[in-house]
Amino acid sequence: MQGKYVHLRYGIILAREEQAAVLRQPLVELEQLRLDVFEYTNDAIQAVRKRHPQVVIADYERFGAAGIHGLAELMNEADAPVILFVRDVSEWENEQFGELGVQRVFNAKFKLSELAAEVDKAIKRRRRIGSSDRLPVISV
Repeated sequence: MQGKYVHLRYGIILAREEQAAVLRQPLVELEQLRLDVFEYTNDAIQAVRKRHPQVVIADYERFGAAGIHGLAELMNEADAPVILFVRDVSEWENEQFGELGVQRVFNAKFKLSELAAEVDKAIKRRRRIGSSDRLPVISV
């Protein structure tokens, strides 16, 4: 019997249950990605502390009042590429996404195939650079 080796990849979705259900299946099938789903930011942060994902997909609205600060905390804890989907956000928030290093921001409507391609790109980026991009630079 000839088998195909599949490297199990792990990611987190931070979204409402209905949103996550729509996103989860195509990503599992197309990207062979194991996904844990969380509705609340604090739960997602606790999870990434225990098991670091290779990608985080998040609905920006789930950060609620914490907004950019909650996103920054999740990104710091996860140390992984973050893909956001957003609805109405200000220009300032868009600038902050760039400064934080968000991998990609999807507005309102997008194709699941585009999301899957972005997830694949994020995971490849994560494998290539690992945590080394977060190491401090020291001059001698």
